[in-house]
Amino acid sequence: MKLKKLLAVLMAMVMSFSMIACSNGNDKKEASADKPYEGEEITVLLPPWYEEGITAAIPDFEEKTGITVNLEIMEWDALKDRIVTSCSSGKAPADVTEFSWDWISTFGASGWYEPLNKYMDDEFWEDCITKESYNYEGNYLAVPIYNDFRMTYINKADFEKAGIKEIPNDAEEMLNAARKIKESGAEEYPISLPLSADAGTTTPWFMLTKSMGGELFDENYKPIFTDKESAGYKAMKWVMDAYKEELVNPAAVDYQGTDVVDHYKNADGSIDIAGWSGNVTEYFNEEKSSIANDVEVIKVPGANGKTRTYSLLEGVGIPSSSEHKEAAAEFIKYINTEEFLKTFFTDYGIFPSSKKVIDSLIESGELPGGKIVSEVLGTIEPLVPQGAPEWYGTWEGEAATIMNQMAKGELNLDEGLQAIAESAEKLNSEK
Repeated sequence: MKLKKLLAVLMAMVMSFSMIACSNGNDKKEASADKPYEGEEITVLLPPWYEEGITAAIPDFEEKTGITVNLEIMEWDALKDRIVTSCSSGKAPADVTEFSWDWISTFGASGWYEPLNKYMDDEFWEDCITKESYNYEGNYLAVPIYNDFRMTYINKADFEKAGIKEIPNDAEEMLNAARKIKESGAEEYPISLPLSADAGTTTPWFMLTKSMGGELFDENYKPIFTDKESAGYKAMKWVMDAYKEELVNPAAVDYQGTDVVDHYKNADGSIDIAGWSGNVTEYFNEEKSSIANDVEVIKVPGANGKTRTYSLLEGVGIPSSSEHKEAAAEFIKYINTEEFLKTFFTDYGIFPSSKKVIDSLIESGELPGGKIVSEVLGTIEPLVPQGAPEWYGTWEGEAATIMNQMAKGELNLDEGLQAIAESAEKLNSEK
């Protein structure tokens, strides 16, 4: 009898433990429904201009998802080298990485990145106004995160001092306005742009080529900017004439894009001809800018009353070799929520690609110059309509170096443009 009672007690204990175990298992499963990837760890690889905003958001993301994020920040060239080297060897450089607009042809053909179509719903893609830049054969290989299109900023006070009552909408008229500003003494070096041997130096030339109604290449990537009647030739002449006439600070041969921003917001310059879209959060901010009450954003000066601009779009993608694709997709979705995108713009100047967010920012007045910015959005076109060639990045760097030599007087206008064209032709023939 005693043995039977002991066995009964033991059986009851086993059943009790089993029920507890099952109960705990059900609770765990129920809790994980809200955090299906809890416990996973992802690495995110981005350039420096995202560091502050992403770092601030990581704790909230980790709390909401249970996913741990390791953020790695690298300078642009080193970052791209890391991505190319890792992907070439079949390894993931990170679970989420930077993805520039001009990488789509190379990365798409190589199969290095995971198509993201299935991770986001139709409503998400419909709201993303710049998504087609990342469309490779019907697959979106990245989600835009920085809609970095180019606009022109002017210091109205300098124009008024020079007696200029109407702001020019034509590139040649804008150059004449800069001459008047210099002659009036309102500003010694009215035009702000970089001319170092850095890739950013090409931006004003590219943008003015577009705004004047032209293209850099034909449909076969043959350069068309050596023709004196082409927009590309006229745009380069505009840049070099401005520098030669000292409408641009002679020190610009050492300026990068960030140097232009720092000088311009400190009232050093009247015309930021190819300003970043995100600069509205810098230039109009009284705590950051001495020209906050005088600056105005305008459409890019063009030709014959027309204007166009282009976008240096940046996105984030998931390498095909990542072992945490779903968790990585959760992170991408998080940094594309309306709340995050608004903060990313207002606090850090990262201009969104979400139509809903842009409309909301304009309506609330949080987007300075919102009406004009909205109009500029409608003039954005791809820099290369048929898509950037695989050799674009190399060519852009070589073009910047040659432009630096032109500014220093080592090459004249025709020699420089011919050298830039020969660089493109050589790279195109080697593809």
